[in-house]
Amino acid sequence: MIYLKLLQNMALIALSAYMYNHSSVLKQLIKDELGTVDKILLVIFFSTLGILSNYTGVNVEPANNISSETMALGYLGMHDAIANTRPIAAIVSGYIGGPLIGVIVGLISGVHRYALGGFTAVACTIATIVEGLIGGIARKYSKDESLNVKHAFFAAIVAECFQMIIILIFARPLISALILVKIIAVPMILINSLGTVIFISIIKSVKEEYNKVGAIEAQKALNIAKRTVKYMRKGLGEETAKNISKIIYEVANIDGILIGDKSDILTCSVKNINKIKLRESIYKCDKFPVYKIINEGQMFFVCAPFNIPNSGFQGVLGLGLKSKKNINNYFIQFVQELSDLLSNQIELYKLNKLAEEASIAEFKALRSQIQPHFLFNALNTISSFCRTNPSKARELIIDLSNYFRQTLKREEDFAYLKDELEFTKSYISIEEARFGNRLKLIIDIPDKMMTAKVPAFILQPIVENAIKHGILPKPEGGSVYLKASFKDKDILFSVEDTGVGMSNERLNEILTKWPGIGLKNVNERLKLLYGEDHGLSIKTSLNNGTKISFLISMKEVSSVNG
Repeated sequence: MIYLKLLQNMALIALSAYMYNHSSVLKQLIKDELGTVDKILLVIFFSTLGILSNYTGVNVEPANNISSETMALGYLGMHDAIANTRPIAAIVSGYIGGPLIGVIVGLISGVHRYALGGFTAVACTIATIVEGLIGGIARKYSKDESLNVKHAFFAAIVAECFQMIIILIFARPLISALILVKIIAVPMILINSLGTVIFISIIKSVKEEYNKVGAIEAQKALNIAKRTVKYMRKGLGEETAKNISKIIYEVANIDGILIGDKSDILTCSVKNINKIKLRESIYKCDKFPVYKIINEGQMFFVCAPFNIPNSGFQGVLGLGLKSKKNINNYFIQFVQELSDLLSNQIELYKLNKLAEEASIAEFKALRSQIQPHFLFNALNTISSFCRTNPSKARELIIDLSNYFRQTLKREEDFAYLKDELEFTKSYISIEEARFGNRLKLIIDIPDKMMTAKVPAFILQPIVENAIKHGILPKPEGGSVYLKASFKDKDILFSVEDTGVGMSNERLNEILTKWPGIGLKNVNERLKLLYGEDHGLSIKTSLNNGTKISFLISMKEVSSVNG
C-alpha cells in the first residue's frame, strides 16, 4: 500500500516539473549559470515543493509480518511517522543549484517537517539537509557538467540510504526506528530515486530543446548578418535600414520591423502606425535597456539597442509581432543576438572610416613634408641662377609657382594621372636646373591612362628618391624612367634609375625599417588603399641602379572615376 500511495504523490512531482519548465518566471532557471535572483527563485520553488510533500505524506502502519512482541515494544512509539517525497525537493535543488541551495532547501522543508512533530522529526530534519548536500555534491564533482540522469539517480539512492541511517541514529526508541526503517526503506529509496530521475529527465529534455531552438535562432541571426554586411559597409542610414529590413523579413517569422539611428526611426514596415508615439516610446529614456517591449497600435515590438564600445548607443532594432503571447525568451534572445551582430557591423564601418581618415592623414603629412623640403632645394637653385642666368631664374620661379599652386589646390586623395604627371614634371624642371645634363627624365605611359585616377602625390616622392639617392651621388649623373602598363586587372607603375644602386644589406634595412619619410608614407598609403600586397617593390644592386614598382587596382581606379 505504501508503494501505491507514494506513487500517487509522484503526480505532485510531475506537476512541479511541468511548472518548473513552463512557468514564465521559472523556465529561465534551466540555464547553466544562475544569478542571485535565480537562486532565490530556486530556493522558494523547491522549499514550497518540500513543504507540500510533508502534507501529502503517507502515515506509516506496521507491516503484517511484524511479530506481536515487536509491535508491542516498538510500534507503540511510532507516532506521527510519515513517508513522503520531500527528499526529492532537496536532492533535485542541490543537483541543479549546488550544495548551498540544496542545504537551504533541506533546512526549510526539514524545519517544517520538524514542526509537524513525531518521533522522527529531528532525524527527518537532519536527513533532509544532508540529502540536499548530497545532491549538490553529486553535481559539483560529476565529470559531466550537463544534467546526468544516471548520476542523479545514484545520488538519490545514496541520499535515501543516509536518511535511513540518520533515522536509526537519532530516532528513539530504537526499536521503533528499526521497525520504521524496515517498512519505509525500500519504497522510499525506490520511489524518491525514481521521482528524482523523472524531475531531472524533464528538465534535461526541456533544456536540450531550449538549446536546439536557441541554435536555430542563432543560425538565423548569423544568416541575416551575413547578407547585411554589404549594406552596412555604407553605414547606418535610411537606405541601409530599408535594405536590412527586407532581408530580415525574408528570413525571420515576424509581422513588423523598425530600425532607427541614435535619434530617429529610419524605417518602419508597419503601415497606419503612429510613428510619433512610437518614436517617443523608443527614445524617451536616457539609457536604452538591454531590451524593451513597446506596444503601439496592434503591434508589439521587441526593441534592442545597437551598442558600440566607447561610442555607446548608436541605434535600435525592433521586431514586431501581433500577439504578445508569441513573445517568448527565444524571440527576445533572437532580437538581442541580431542587434549585437548588426552592432558589430556598425563598429566595423566606423573602424573602416578611421582607417580612411588615417590614410588621409598620411597623405596630408606627406604633402606638408614635401613643401618645405622641396622649397629649400628650389630656392637654393634659383638663387644660384640669379647672378649667372636671371632669365633662367625667372623661369624657375614660374615653375616653382606652378608647382606650389598645384600642391595647394589638391584636397582630394586621388588625382588624374595627367595632373600627377604635370606635377612631377614641374618638380623635375627645377631639379634639371640643379643637375643640368646630369639628369634626364623619360616618361613612358600610354595616353589612354591619362584620364585614370591615382593616389595624389604618389609618383613625385618616388622620383625624388631616385634623384636624391640614385643620381645625385653619381658624378656623371643618369636617367630616371617613369613607366606604366596594364597587368591583368591592375596598373603597374615603375620608377627606374641608372644611379648608384645599393647593397643587399642597405636594401634589407630599407625594407624592414623604412628610414625615409617619403617612401615610407607612399608605401603605407598604398597598403591602406589597396591592401598589403600592393606596397612598394624595390629591386636594386650596387652600381646598377634601382627600380621601384607598385600596383594600383583597376577596380579601385574605375570606382574612383565613376
